Amino acid sequence: MPRNRFQFLLTSLHFVNNMTVSETEKKDKLWKLRLWLDSFREKYLQVAPEEHNSVDEMMIPFKGKFSSIKQYMRGKPNPWGLKMWVRTGISGMMYDVDVYQGSVDGIRAKSELRLSVKLLDRGIHYVGTARQVRLLNCNIEDEKSLKKKGRGSYDVRVERNQNICAVKWYDSRADTFVSSFAGPEPVQKIKRWDKANRTYIEVERPYIVGAYNKYMGGVGLLDSAKYKFPIKSRRWYMYIFWHAIILAVVNAWLLYKRDCEALKVSSKVTMNKRPFQAQLASSLILVNATLETPKRGRPSSGKGSPATQTVTSGSPLNAQKRPFKRCAHLPLDVHKDLVAHFPRKTGRGRCRHCNTGYTNTQCRKCYVRLCFTDDRDCF
Repeated sequence: MPRNRFQFLLTSLHFVNNMTVSETEKKDKLWKLRLWLDSFREKYLQVAPEEHNSVDEMMIPFKGKFSSIKQYMRGKPNPWGLKMWVRTGISGMMYDVDVYQGSVDGIRAKSELRLSVKLLDRGIHYVGTARQVRLLNCNIEDEKSLKKKGRGSYDVRVERNQNICAVKWYDSRADTFVSSFAGPEPVQKIKRWDKANRTYIEVERPYIVGAYNKYMGGVGLLDSAKYKFPIKSRRWYMYIFWHAIILAVVNAWLLYKRDCEALKVSSKVTMNKRPFQAQLASSLILVNATLETPKRGRPSSGKGSPATQTVTSGSPLNAQKRPFKRCAHLPLDVHKDLVAHFPRKTGRGRCRHCNTGYTNTQCRKCYVRLCFTDDRDCF
């Protein structure tokens, strides 16, 4: 597909009929994408999740002016953008997603350990960080007093009704952790670099901090695993659509790796993300395709096939036609889709299947030479 054709299709892409949407539906800030987002989310919910999940925010870079859900987050690599809440496993595989729309009716909910309690009622244990202002009526030590005690000092408070523990730990700075299953004990010893003495020292770390570090980071792993393809558009929802497509490709690769591990496939045979993405694209384009891609440019007056290109060597007298190879190794589902695999005559070459015979018969779809004679029918 030419680039201009692809860009024209993007400008014509819509997800809802603007003329049929009611005023009630337009109260949803994502009404232009709502139907597609719901179907997109349903597919992720069908994936069997891992035991340990992490929930975090993900920013979609966006600096446009025509969006009411654009956010600014200081300290992020892309501070301006559209924020998504994502639930992933330790491997980085995504299981749920929701685009953040801001406060509901202008009301910001202040949590008093409400998230931990709601999860615990469903039998789900929780560990995470919390702001001091979110822990109302929790008289935990401040950062200055912990800093005087030195690195590794901590303070603990326990909510007695639900048995939820809050631990404030000072390392290079103070962080507060909340959990419904973990506490400070057993205290672990970890190594930290001391700038003043220029050596490693041992620092005490509460168990709740180690549990948090072990199971967090899945969203960051997912965000770092994707290839970024820049796209420019005046329509803010196109950024969400494009970002979701990239996340779907990463999730498909992670599912492929999980299946390979379950089938005990060698790591040397398992594809990396780049070749997997190329085979995924070839599969989406070629599986069940019945027509060949027409030759680009002006129609030729000759009788050459669209599947061949002329390669000139030296002078025009030495011009010869060589078959155009679409892909060195097409995916297996393209080879075996049983659609439009027809033979045609081409230059003589070695058979891909038996590797011993020579043939001038080639598959129109796969561009692979195969024996097609009375003696050998590799085709």
